[in-house]
Amino acid sequence: MTAPSTSAATPRPGRARPMAPDERRAMIVDAAIPLILEHGAEVTTRQIADAAGIAEGTVFRAFADKTELIDAAIARVMDPAAALEALSCIDPADPLPVKLDLIVAILHDRVSRAVAFMGALGPRDHARHRAGDHARHRPMLGEATEVVGALLEPDRDRIRVPIDTAIDFIRVLVFGTSMPFLRDADIDPASLSDFILRGIAAESE
Repeated sequence: MTAPSTSAATPRPGRARPMAPDERRAMIVDAAIPLILEHGAEVTTRQIADAAGIAEGTVFRAFADKTELIDAAIARVMDPAAALEALSCIDPADPLPVKLDLIVAILHDRVSRAVAFMGALGPRDHARHRAGDHARHRPMLGEATEVVGALLEPDRDRIRVPIDTAIDFIRVLVFGTSMPFLRDADIDPASLSDFILRGIAAESE
């Protein structure tokens, strides 16, 4: 009895599905980001290829050169999508202190990651990023204004400044406390949230 024939179109067992170009680019960027944080712009395409489990030539089939790969990594790190998704998961009906803790933690993480990444790359790549297509003429964390406003709106009567002003305070304080060169010690998001909520005066004041 002969074995049944196998169609040529049927993938062989164990063979991985070929990646679409966008998937391969995303996979390479995923491998590159932690290496850039560790080595800065001096990271090599060989290191990135090894981390991604691919041949070095595959990197250059996905990206024209290392600069294009670094720019793609910058775009990924600067993309606000993950932070916006996390903010959208907060329940507007939660108590104000709970919401503020979450808002500050999410925004602080976003800025801290971006600062660490651009700091690892150095001023040359930072300047190229600011001058390139990724630059945005808007306030830092401005993309979160709408969703944060919607979260604070149910507590409008408990906030002693207009909502827009409260959002500006949150943005400025989160951004400033995420900058290593603007502070003498680390400020954790929970302490920052408490300060925003209660101010600098003691309860008895």
